[in-house]
Amino acid sequence: MKHNVLFDNLMYPVLLILFMIVLHCFAGTIQFPVESSDAQRDLNTAIGTSLLSGVFLLAIRVLQQKVANNLLLILNTIKKQNEFGLHRRILSEQFKKQVVWAISIGFMMPLLYMISEGVIERIDEKEVFIVAMSAIPFWLLLSLFIMQLTTVNRYLWKFLSDDTVDAMGKLKLYKYVISLTVTTIMTTSMVFLVIPVFWINQPIHLFDAIFISCLFAFFVVFLLTPLIYFHHQVKKIKLAEAKEIDKTIAQLIKQSLVEEKSKEIEHLLHVKETLCDPKSSWKL
Repeated sequence: MKHNVLFDNLMYPVLLILFMIVLHCFAGTIQFPVESSDAQRDLNTAIGTSLLSGVFLLAIRVLQQKVANNLLLILNTIKKQNEFGLHRRILSEQFKKQVVWAISIGFMMPLLYMISEGVIERIDEKEVFIVAMSAIPFWLLLSLFIMQLTTVNRYLWKFLSDDTVDAMGKLKLYKYVISLTVTTIMTTSMVFLVIPVFWINQPIHLFDAIFISCLFAFFVVFLLTPLIYFHHQVKKIKLAEAKEIDKTIAQLIKQSLVEEKSKEIEHLLHVKETLCDPKSSWKL
């Protein structure tokens, strides 16, 4: 089953990468040997945008599956399983609106680039036209990826404010939210691993450095900072729960109910051990 899911996730991104590379080969932006600096830049751009388009598509598919699974687990924890369809429809409507915006950006960015580079009047040339067309899925998927990772994470974060669950339930909620955030960070890391392709045998331009720095800062603020905060909250909840367990055990001992409540005490000690053991911290 897992192999089928992995195959389904990889199939379309790989096909997209191959399709875009074929387009660039047809346009002449991918050709060997590389005879000039401009040819190297075109080659890097063609391969880089093709790979990133596939990575963005893969990341979007993985995020959508992860958020659906974790949403169901969260709703089970707060005993609102019947609301799963409602939340899925809300997320689906958000996604449809984001696709519309992403399509607009996908067509607008290549047009702005051609205007800024003064090649818009050469759009009837095969090379210019194909390169412009191949840039559409790149910008479309880039913008859709950013919109998705911001909305799906924030959508699950709001469940952390539910005060109807006990401490153990709250820990489970944090577990599922942290799991989605970690998945988002992993998919984002793939993007940064591909980016150096643009700089093969090429200098890193100031604009590139500023853009990548801003992008990295955005992901740090939006993903890493909340992750650190969530871990701090988990530690705080565990500490408070461990103190409550110690207090309950002390009261049972004080009331001379050790023998009568031995199983309860044993269970409480097991729960405390689970809370304090990092390796089994999520087995609640």
